[in-house]
Amino acid sequence: MSIVISNRTEKLVRGIGKYINSPEQRLIQGATALAMQPFIDINNKAADTDTRAVSVARTIGKIVAGTVVGVGVRYATIALAKRFSRYVLTEGPKYLTEIKRKSKYDVLLPEFDCSKLKLKKVDFENKYNNTIKTIGTILATGVMVFTNFLIDAPLTKVITKALTPPIKKHIEKQQIKKSEASENAVA
Repeated sequence: MSIVISNRTEKLVRGIGKYINSPEQRLIQGATALAMQPFIDINNKAADTDTRAVSVARTIGKIVAGTVVGVGVRYATIALAKRFSRYVLTEGPKYLTEIKRKSKYDVLLPEFDCSKLKLKKVDFENKYNNTIKTIGTILATGVMVFTNFLIDAPLTKVITKALTPPIKKHIEKQQIKKSEASENAVA
């Protein structure tokens, strides 16, 4: 069985694959979580007011800290990978004849054998961009092992502490409105 997709759908999927990479995916994940999870916590009727307030504040803190740090680290490591993978191209009549490192510090540039690979400049640049984004994302994974403890956790704690009192007031106001509404309905 084969799946047939329209040209418009194919262009959309290719565009998503080209422009939405690891940092953007983390941003989308964070925005989606921020739009949904706090509302789930605030409407948890099984918990008391204090628990709900802390839960909502902590959820927001985790999402914001994780998203900001995650997106920042991903962009930084991709930029770092790009910085250490500069290149010089030699073009032939049809294909590239040589791809060299620009300096001795460009250690992240993969080796390309132009005698075996028939690459045009556009094809090389696509492969290069995908490779650099992949290398940057792999580096980010290693870096985030440390940033989770050094940045995310303390930032979550600060955000939770700042948000808990206003969220508690909001929950208490909602409870007062609901009790007044139920009293008016009975009367």
